[in-house]
Amino acid sequence: MLLQMMKRTVFVLIATSVWLSLFSQQSKPVKWWVEFSDKNNSPYCTCRPAEFLSARALERRARAGIAVVENDLPVNPAYLKSLETAGAVIHNTSRWLNAAAIIADTATANKLANLLFVKKVQYVGPDIPIRNPPNRPPKKRAPLEEVPIAQGASVAGFAALQNSLLGVPLLHAVGSRGNGIWVAVMDGGFTDADTLTLFDSVALQGRLYEGWDFVERDGAVFESAAHGTSVLSVMAGNLPGYFVGTAPEATYFLLKTEDTGGEFPIEEANWIAAAEWADSLGADILNASLGYTVFNDTTLSHKYAVLDGRTAIGSRGAAIAATKGMIVCNSAGNSGDEAWTYIGVPSDAPGVISVGAVEHDGSRASFSSQGPTADGRIKPDLVAPGAMVVVAGATGAELDVSNGTSIASPMLAGALASLWSAFPEKTAAEILDAVFVGADQANAPDTLRGYGLPDMAGAWLTLSGFLNENGFNNAREGFFTYNRDVRELSFLLLENTDLSPAQLDLVDCLGHPVENKVVSWRSNTL
Repeated sequence: MLLQMMKRTVFVLIATSVWLSLFSQQSKPVKWWVEFSDKNNSPYCTCRPAEFLSARALERRARAGIAVVENDLPVNPAYLKSLETAGAVIHNTSRWLNAAAIIADTATANKLANLLFVKKVQYVGPDIPIRNPPNRPPKKRAPLEEVPIAQGASVAGFAALQNSLLGVPLLHAVGSRGNGIWVAVMDGGFTDADTLTLFDSVALQGRLYEGWDFVERDGAVFESAAHGTSVLSVMAGNLPGYFVGTAPEATYFLLKTEDTGGEFPIEEANWIAAAEWADSLGADILNASLGYTVFNDTTLSHKYAVLDGRTAIGSRGAAIAATKGMIVCNSAGNSGDEAWTYIGVPSDAPGVISVGAVEHDGSRASFSSQGPTADGRIKPDLVAPGAMVVVAGATGAELDVSNGTSIASPMLAGALASLWSAFPEKTAAEILDAVFVGADQANAPDTLRGYGLPDMAGAWLTLSGFLNENGFNNAREGFFTYNRDVRELSFLLLENTDLSPAQLDLVDCLGHPVENKVVSWRSNTL
């Protein structure tokens, strides 16, 4: 009898403990994704786009013939007010998907699901405590007493080889270094990017902006992770003779979307909110070295069937981002040699440039994630250097090396910025058309390297009107030929042309001056 009473007591205690645990979880505020059914009675109108899109954003759309449509309208403020009245805290919103990410307990979420204008309420992760209160004060940028010089005469220094694989030296030689192009960089943090020597030029010339922290909902981004700092460095770094990124004269906006405290679908909502912010600002290029497949709560993890570009929250938003006249680059993922070999969300989205990684010889890096998408589309789209890539170090002018599609994506994004800066009147689609047609697998794309390694030198020559389909300039016959297979530009006549040696500042693939009038944009050795 005593034993039975003890068992019954233990059972009651266990049951009570489980009930209290469940009650505690339900009562604790977490994050939810709330989709609205309509934009009825909105105070905004597509006829007054200047109320929610900048002049630069509207100009970019007009140049591409892109109309302002209903999904550009902000979420109805009355709907957001109703959520707050019910007890929810607004984390961020999405005009493209007509939704809001909120913080609320389960009881509140259940109430919201019954509102007439709410179509869907979905759990997207815990409310992870903010880790950076208060944000550190800005640091002073210490001047560099002496610019270090890499061995040899390369202008790009230790970045020469990785830049040359994309044909960037020609762009830089003719003065196309990203000037006038706005690049939004989405990552988990940009620790010390406000003080590192590699960013002196971009910062002191007023081309480096703190955008917004979509995780902690404040303006501080120089914190939390150095991953974004590495990403930024391969684009914006500029110490001539030591290290020069692929777009040292572009303008950069830093956006923090990745919560380094855990992996949950809320980060996809952050990705979309940041992309919308960049779009409304007028950014030309987005780079996100981020991807989502497996979450801490594995019940939320994506299955392969989800990778169809229209199911996951992040992919749905990214697909719309790619229709707004911007170039959207996203890392393909680093799961190529794991059990899960596929790309992640939102790289599966149509229109998004999913970027895989290659070695220094152009061969695919084994870790680079593969396609196709669940609905059979080619992914990744393009590849870029992503193995043993030189990046910013931890302090001063230190350098480090990094591997991953996280680095390949900004390598390509920066190269695209430099290319686009030569043709600012072109649209994103026109720039990408020239890049895709000259990639080294353009005629036989596959699910390992996509359309292959782009050739920015060839794309520049094509957009300039210097090349025909045979790689020869009929308009200035005898001036030069260009061999696409080996990416070699051969100058046959240098007098009386629009492109004189002085204008071109002839260099080889590593940035060294040449005398033989032949420029090769690929090399496997330093």
